[in-house]
Amino acid sequence: MDQSSFASKFISRIQRIDTPRIESFLTQLVKEKDFLRIVIDSLQEGIFVLDDAHRVVFANETIKSLLGLHARKVLGEPVARLLRAKALLGLYEEFRDHHASIEQREIRVRTPQPRIYAVSAMPIEDHSGEMTHSVWIVIDQTETHRRAAERHQAESVRSLATLVAGIAHEIKNPLNSLNIHAQLISSAARDFSRQSGGSDPSLERLETSTRVLLDEIQRLARIVDQFIKAARPTRVDLRPSQVNEVLEAVADLLRPECIERRIDLVLDLDPELPRARTDPEQLQQAVLNIAKNALEAIDKPEGRIIFRSALKSDHLLVEIEDNGCGIAEDDSLRIFEPYHTTKFNGTGLGLMVVFRIVKAHGGEIGLDSQVGEGTTFKIALPLDERPIRLIEMGAVPGDLEPSEIIEWGGPEAPEPLE
Repeated sequence: MDQSSFASKFISRIQRIDTPRIESFLTQLVKEKDFLRIVIDSLQEGIFVLDDAHRVVFANETIKSLLGLHARKVLGEPVARLLRAKALLGLYEEFRDHHASIEQREIRVRTPQPRIYAVSAMPIEDHSGEMTHSVWIVIDQTETHRRAAERHQAESVRSLATLVAGIAHEIKNPLNSLNIHAQLISSAARDFSRQSGGSDPSLERLETSTRVLLDEIQRLARIVDQFIKAARPTRVDLRPSQVNEVLEAVADLLRPECIERRIDLVLDLDPELPRARTDPEQLQQAVLNIAKNALEAIDKPEGRIIFRSALKSDHLLVEIEDNGCGIAEDDSLRIFEPYHTTKFNGTGLGLMVVFRIVKAHGGEIGLDSQVGEGTTFKIALPLDERPIRLIEMGAVPGDLEPSEIIEWGGPEAPEPLE
């Protein structure tokens, strides 16, 4: 006998049923309702059920978490009051006006971090075709998109490696030949200049032109070397090391330029940061690339760059923050791709190398940026084990969200890639 027929017979005979059986039936209903609620609350999909006036009659815990509604009254509220994101409001208004199903519509929201949701809405109609309720399902697709972006990044890197391996030597050979002959021309021009007493304007122009030619050949050679370095697989020599020491060394490298440009360089380092297995030289290259980008992004008086370090539950967090020009959202989505650059003379390889170094450490990298306000790069490096902290520290601003987790040395530190 199914539950509905049992309930119908129970109600029809309720006058003849004794109190203990009524209590047993009600207890069974409460248990089934509680069980159903637990199941629905455990779903990864967020679920709203609205009545015909678009008021919330049911909301599971996932939807409250996705939309940040835990601290607010939800049941009985018009759903339009609960939707803060313009994209969600737009979908609601579309559904309200047309009552047509919406299937897996992807939208981008900030809550407060950027998220990607797939939203579906379905009307529930009675036998006469009138809508009595509607069901909304919201699925967080941020992690799926992040993994897809990482796969795309890996494919781009492999394509770059294949391309560079095929043409690097073919480019370097004629460059070497051009360099040798340009030096011979420069030497001959100096000899002629000495013989003529140094007063021939044509020889002066020739010397100037050969110097420019030699400089440009050297610049092309450096670019080719950068492409070769970017295409080469990243190998790290992991050993116990102190990330704070790496950050301090990079700060020493940058400080003279910061002083000259009147940029404040601030170190906000956790003194209790444990040692972690890293490759200090490779990590130096990564942070130096980011820091150089930060220097170039600052085009205002009272510039500021901050290095932060902090211990989290299962990782070390490193942040490089600047108050420069910021990065547009479209560019931030492609910032780690090869060849993608916003700089006139950039190769688009520096941050790709950063990405590969962080990944080779088993870490994650992300960024927050606002155009005109600045950018914060966040690097999460894994811990071998969780250390015991004697003093509970406060939260460090700019913690990485789970979905974000959407690649430092001495005077001989390598030059950063542009």
